[in-house]
Formats: sequence, structure tokens, C-alpha cells
Amino acid sequence: MEDNGKAKSNNDARSVSSNISTTSSKLEQELPPAVLVYHESARSIVFRDHLRRQSVRKRAIATTGHQETGEEAAADSDDEEEDTKVVIANFQPLIQPLKPLELGAADDFPPLLQSDPADPQVQQIMTKAEREVCHALQHEQALVKTIKNADWTAFLQRFHTPVLKTSGRWNDQHRDSPPSPQEGYPFNSFVTSTTLLPSSGKKMRCFGSTREYTTGVVFTLPKTYSNPQNNQNEDEAAAETETWSWPSGYSAKTEFNIDHRGRLINGRKEAIVELSGLRKLNHAYLHDPTFPFYNKMVSREQIAVLPFNEVYVRVGGVGRIVDNIDVGSQQPCPEASGRSLHHGIGLPTALFVRTATYGHLISLLRTRARISAVIGSQHIQNIPLLLITPECGTRVLTKPLQTQLLRVASQSLNPFQNVTIQHKTDINNNSPASLQQKLEELIDLDSDDIRETLTPEECARIAGGFGATKDSVEHLLMEIMEQDSKASSKEGGNDDSIPRMGHSRGKLQEIVTEGLEAAIRSADYNTSRQLLILYTLVASRGEKKKRQNLEGKQKQIPNNLIAGPSSGCKNGKVTSTKEVDAEEETSGYESDASRLSSESMKIVQELSFMNVNDNAGRKDDLNSRATTPPIAPLPPEEQRRNAEEAALLSQSYLPPPPPPPLDTDRLRSATNSDGLLAVLGAAQVLRAMQDGGAKKRAKEAMLSLEEWIENGEQSVAFRLASWRDQRAAQGDLQIAMQNDSNFMAFISNKAISNRKAFSSKLREAIESSDFGDVSFLRVIQTIISGLHSPCLRLELLQYILGLDNRYSVLHVARSVELAETCMNFSAYEMGVNSDSGGSEETSLPKLQGPS
Repeated sequence: MEDNGKAKSNNDARSVSSNISTTSSKLEQELPPAVLVYHESARSIVFRDHLRRQSVRKRAIATTGHQETGEEAAADSDDEEEDTKVVIANFQPLIQPLKPLELGAADDFPPLLQSDPADPQVQQIMTKAEREVCHALQHEQALVKTIKNADWTAFLQRFHTPVLKTSGRWNDQHRDSPPSPQEGYPFNSFVTSTTLLPSSGKKMRCFGSTREYTTGVVFTLPKTYSNPQNNQNEDEAAAETETWSWPSGYSAKTEFNIDHRGRLINGRKEAIVELSGLRKLNHAYLHDPTFPFYNKMVSREQIAVLPFNEVYVRVGGVGRIVDNIDVGSQQPCPEASGRSLHHGIGLPTALFVRTATYGHLISLLRTRARISAVIGSQHIQNIPLLLITPECGTRVLTKPLQTQLLRVASQSLNPFQNVTIQHKTDINNNSPASLQQKLEELIDLDSDDIRETLTPEECARIAGGFGATKDSVEHLLMEIMEQDSKASSKEGGNDDSIPRMGHSRGKLQEIVTEGLEAAIRSADYNTSRQLLILYTLVASRGEKKKRQNLEGKQKQIPNNLIAGPSSGCKNGKVTSTKEVDAEEETSGYESDASRLSSESMKIVQELSFMNVNDNAGRKDDLNSRATTPPIAPLPPEEQRRNAEEAALLSQSYLPPPPPPPLDTDRLRSATNSDGLLAVLGAAQVLRAMQDGGAKKRAKEAMLSLEEWIENGEQSVAFRLASWRDQRAAQGDLQIAMQNDSNFMAFISNKAISNRKAFSSKLREAIESSDFGDVSFLRVIQTIISGLHSPCLRLELLQYILGLDNRYSVLHVARSVELAETCMNFSAYEMGVNSDSGGSEETSLPKLQGPS
């Protein structure tokens, strides 16, 4: 019995191990690539026509008289089936990521390594602030501090908010000094650990790893102590203010080596070296063949790079001072009343990184933007950006190099997000603190003449791939819209015309598409969302300007043709056709029209043409009308129709149309990100609204559903066959459904009731809502909120909105919600409240953050 038990246990162990090996081998296999499906018609979805045609084709293949081997026949059959799917089921190409660019975050930016401040050519293009901080680093009159990537928020807030401690290890000399603008100290001053590097930062590394401590700050020491007229030298002031300093390699760990009275313990006080002594050691590190290190003499060849020293100094108090001028207030700030060891050595005078990689340089630009947002742009403007390494010393990222860096980043660098907060700022997981940091790190394209030196396409790629401020992106898009308007005016010969939304692909759409492509490369949901919302906002401004121009032209038209009884209006209201016909004989309609000048007739048609485009109840025959007005009078019927449409211009509640459509088909096939699918899906929803495709497909879906309902109510066998086809299609088409079709729903009448309710809501949407404004989106949201485990209804929604099979109910809901947000922004810009139907009081929707 024991032997049998052991044998059984061994067999169980072998089976478990074989299962594990099988599972691991399956995990090692590549997953099948995703396939995009765009349905060919609503009827094909409801009645599964592609399955019928596929089975017919299989039977045709089976009945052919080819004499092939079994393997060849099977292979050919598989090929035919795959071809059938590709052609009939509208399978699109597989998910194909965008082609990667040639540079990555780990690559170096070579021009920065050649930007030596000692080079006369570099000095000619350096600013006064750059020359001043490089001089301070060269003469060891500057301190540097590296900051952990996760600690920047606390560090920057410290300049505004003092940390007041009443107990614990705290020295009275080291307490925070709150801001006192009346005394000339607008910032809080506090004590922190820094490093006094050798000349130009050579031979010594800074604190922390370059990965965790990517960027740092530079503080300039006061010059007043070097003045012979000063009664106190630097070492005496350091001793009085307890500005402690320790040599290279000594770990002071002040947070653990201060007693309850704030005094140094464990030999830390005895190890203190004066600032002048640190400078002597730094000089020895660079120039002497041997120097003291850890209480022994070592040679220069023994230690290539020395560890950091430590200076415990007070920073803050005064602002950033350049050439004895406070940068923020632009007021004189001489050394006697400026930086000091007693009140603080001021704000950082430069920022630096320790490698020349693109990843760290972009982090440097983001850090500058963040400091500017927290401390104030007036204090940080034109702050020097440096590279400090033990091997090369100091290098300056001058303004020309900054422009070159951004140009390379926009053209050849694969964009990337801040990796420390990327996982906390997507659509499924967002932290308010991380979103706030991302907002602060956005690059301002309006600063440093970036928009003047880079092309619009390059600026759009920076905005989409790395992130740019809302105002600067808005200014960029507005500038492009104005260029499109001028180009359209030259082509049309009309100085006041604005191009009609959605009827030609202008440069504005190309710029936004470039930005969205860069956002896909960096998998950045927030920048893509910002681009889409701002694009809608700017497009609505163009529409608003067009309406204002045409309203001005309306005043030039005779009143009896705009609001008189002969024009189909009474007291500013459009009358019925019968009323117009009854009054036509006595109104002098033809005689008034015949007296119109050619220019007035052109204005009438422009007004008519605009309103045909504005109102979602558009008439296709009007869209194809010629734009060149005839000199002779138009027929009475057409004159009446023009006048009725012109009268609509006087209504203040005209809803804004969707923006010009964006072609995002290729972009959608390049990503599987939930957030990016939501943004690109919203762009597709707006496109379907703008070109009328949503309305056409909704009618088709409603009619197909009503036909299915009629057949299903008459035959259980039909419903069972429909369930079988539905299950087969779910496997073939890979629709993003939460659950498979329920067999009992087709046996009972639940499937019929669900589809009947869905069809009735579609009919209601077609009859009551306007497919060109936000009312359509709200009807769709109502439909989505009533869906629990949809299968066919989800496919129909994908078809109506022009989305592919990856869009689940949640994806569709997010896309529709973001599209509604865009339309609400448009309504706000146009001065129309979509909720009240004409009220001027609107509230601006939220631009940043998840939709």
C-alpha cells in the first residue's frame, strides 16, 4: 500500500511538473497579433452575412475537381478561409507600432560636450547669467546640490513654506526664517546640505546616483566677505552662523548626529573644515601629485574621481541675483544687502545635470519648467542650464544649443514621459499629486523664442511627445488657423472669409495629427487629450469669427430680403411655405431680387452656405450648390430658401458644428493603450458626426435591427441560428465583449426585448437629436448607460461611430465622453450653453486630467 501511495505521489508530481512545463512553454510562445475589424455594413453585423458567404465559398471549394493531396487541399482551404476573413469581414492590418526613430533617451547629445565656457566662441553666445555662474564655479564661489527625483516637490515648497520645529534635534541657528518681503527677503530661508566642487566641477562627483538624482541646483556664495572693507571674513561668518563643512569622503549624516540641543556629536564637530580649508583641499585634488584623503596621503592616479564634500549652509531668503539685480523684481540688490550666510544665499542661480543623455537633458528642461511654475517664472527666466561632470567639468547648454536640442528631439528622438510618474498619470490610474507635477513640467513653447525658431510641425511634436503648456499650444494652433484662413482668403478672393469647417484638409489638421503621432510614440494620454480639446477650441474660434464676418455682411442686405414677409420671415421668424406662397404675388419678391447687386446676392448665398454647414439638419442638395452667384435673379423658390437660411443667422443659439475631421485610422492601428484609444476614438466620433456618417449608419442599424426583430418574433429556430452565428462571430472577429452571448436570452424573449429597446433608442436619436451637435452624444451616452452585457449592440455602436473591434463598452463610453467635452468647449467658446439652449452663461469644462 505504501508503494502504491508513493507511486501515485510520484505520478502526481510528474503530472504537476509536466503541467508547469506546458504552461511555461505556452507563456514563452508569442501571443497572436491583434487584428482590427471595421464592419462592412449594419446588415452584415445583424445577419452575419460574411459567415454565409464564407460557408458558400467553402462549399464551392469542396466541390471543385482539383486533384490535390490532402495536405495541399487543407492548406489551400485555410488560405481561402483567411482570405475570406480579410476581404469580407473587413479585417484591417495587424497592430503595427509606428516606426521607431533613430535616437533614444540613453543616447548622448554631442554638441553639449563641446560647449566649454572657456572657449571664446562659446563665451560670445553666453548670457551674462551664464558667464557669472561659470565664473563662480571656476573660482569655487558656488555650491551645488543634487535632489532626489521624488523630493523636488518638498524642496521647492520649502522656499515658500517654512518648517517650524519646536522640539527634537534642532539648532536655533538652523531654524527656518519665514519670508519677510518688507526686509527684502521674499522667500523662506532654510539650511540644507550642499557640495563645494573643485574648480569648474572637475575631479569630484556629486551626491547620489545619476538615475535617482538626475538634476541639481547651483547656489552662488556671497562676494561681500572677500571685500577688504568687510569687518568679517567668510570663515568667521560661517562659524557664527554654524555653516558646517566637512571634507571629501566624510559622511557627516547630520540628521543622525545632532543631539536634542542641536549640537554635533560622535566626532562630527571635530571633523569640521573651514570653507577656505575645503578650497585648499580642492586645489590639491587638481594640482598636487599627492593629497590627504581619509587621514592618509594618496596619489592622483590612485583616485580618479573623489566623493563629494559637504557644506551645511542656509539658502533662500533673497531672490535670484544676476549682476547685482534681482531678476524677479528687477530692483538693484548689491552684495552688501543681498546674499549672506546669515539670511540665506538666495534662490538657485543655475540648474545642472551630470550626463549629456537626451533623457537627462529633457528632465532638465522639465525641471526648469516646474521650478518656474512653483517659484514664479519671473524669478527663473533665462536661468543657466549646465552639465557638470568630474571628467569634463562644466559645460553650458546655451540658448542655441537648447534650440538644437528641441529640434533633434522633435525630429529624431523617440519621445518619452517622466518615468517616475508615468504609471500614475494614465487613464486607469491617476494620482492628483502626479498629475499636478506633470502639469508643472510642461514646456512653454512661447518662452525662449521656441515657436519662432522651430517649425509648427516640430512644435506640435514637442507638445504631443514631451508635453507643452496649454497656452503655448493654443497660441500655436491659433497661428496655424490664421494661416489657413489667409490661404483660403487668397484662393477665394475674399479678404474676410474663413474656411468652412471640415470641407478641406488644412495645415491645422496636419499639425494636430503630427502632435497625436508623437503622443502615441510616448504613450501619453494627457498630451493627446489636451491636443484634441485645444484643436476643437481653436476650430470653434474660427467658426465664431466666420459667423461674425457673415453677420457683418448681413447688415448690408436689404431688410425686406432678410426679415420681410417676402423672404419667408415674419417678425424675424421663418414662416411656412404656404404663407410665403400666399403672399408671393403681392410682395414684389421678384422685383426686389432683381434689384440686388451682384455683391449683395453673393452675401445672401454666403449666409445660406454657412447655415447649411452649421445646422445638422443639412440638405445634401445644398452642399453641392455652386458658390459663384449668378448676376441674374435666382428663381423665386431658391431665393426664398436662401432667405430662410439667412434668417437662421439671427438666432443666438445655433450649436457649433464638430471640428474638421482628423484622419486617425493609421494612428489607431498603432496603439493598444486604453487612454490613447479613448482620445483617438473621440476624434473618430467627432469625424463621424461632422461628415454625416454616424447618422447614415444609425439609420442602417435601426432598419437592420427592426428586420431581425420581426423575423425573431416569428421563429425560435431563427433566434437559435442567430445565437450560433453570434458565438461564431465572437471568435472570428475578436470583439471586445465582456461576456459571450447567452443562450437562454435567445430561447426566451430577452434578446428580442434588448434589441427592440436599442432600436427604439436609435429611432428616437434619429428623429429627435441633431447628429451634428452634443445632443447626439448625450443620446449615445444614454444608450451606453443602459448596456450591461452587450454583444450585437456593442458591434452596432462600433459600426455607427466608426470604431474597431477593440473598443469595449468602457472604451466607447470614454470616447463619447471626451467627444462631448470637446463639444462643450466649443459651445463655451461660441457663447452657447448646450444645456440651456441659448443661455450665454456657460462654465468651462476641465481641460487637464482624465476625461
